[in-house]
Amino acid sequence: VDIVISTPAAGGQLGLNPKNIDMFADIQTVVIDEADMLLDGGYIRQLENVFMGFRRADRLKDESVFKTQHIFVAATLPDYGLRSVDAYLQRKFPQATRITMSGMHNARHYGLNEQTIWMEEETKKERMRILTELLETDLKGKKILVFCNSVDDVEGATQALAHATNVTALPYHAKVPLDERTITLDRFRRYVAGSDNNDDDTVPILVCTDLASRGLDISGVEVIVQLQFAGNVVAHLHRMGRCGRAGQQNGRGIVFYGEKERELVRVVQTAEHQQE
Repeated sequence: VDIVISTPAAGGQLGLNPKNIDMFADIQTVVIDEADMLLDGGYIRQLENVFMGFRRADRLKDESVFKTQHIFVAATLPDYGLRSVDAYLQRKFPQATRITMSGMHNARHYGLNEQTIWMEEETKKERMRILTELLETDLKGKKILVFCNSVDDVEGATQALAHATNVTALPYHAKVPLDERTITLDRFRRYVAGSDNNDDDTVPILVCTDLASRGLDISGVEVIVQLQFAGNVVAHLHRMGRCGRAGQQNGRGIVFYGEKERELVRVVQTAEHQQE
């Protein structure tokens, strides 16, 4: 085996067991993707166990042998003080070399070629009415991700779209069984906007939680709709980034928000204007 792809939980179990020291000693590189998420919250303890496995193995190596290389990859690396991911990396890996591209922390994702449309609407009913009208006009035939903030809201929005439109929309969240999610993603991936070759098994709209905001590389997504605004700026950036895969630059963003999110929205809007 040349490459092992693991969750932090599974890798952490291996790192805790000294019997696996030979395996860790033989690994030259460990890559932590989505570092801003995995080095925070409930994942950090599991990753510390992974690092323990590498530290044990490195102590056995001859000084002339290179230690295991650690690579941390992230589209955003927020700094929220001493407990931030950025501070953690500086503390744990002070000699690390940083490679940052121009898109890091950009408020407006490069995949968006139009200005984001911001709509302040308080009620779910009014938001759904507007979205339904758009799906029958400007967004007709587009490949779309619709984001909500909870499983219940995803299910509710999916059912509402089913009743109000002739467009097929499917839910995607953690409570949908893995096998079903896999089939749903395949159906969504195979949909090609503007094509006459889409069969009845393809799906143009995925209604999802933030489970779909990271780790999914689906080409051809043209529109990101936030039926409910993200809980923070980082989540907002990752949601909008689903329309910029593999250099694609024809995305559109439509964001609904309420009075409580007005201040956060203004921060994002100001940052977007500064980026122009």
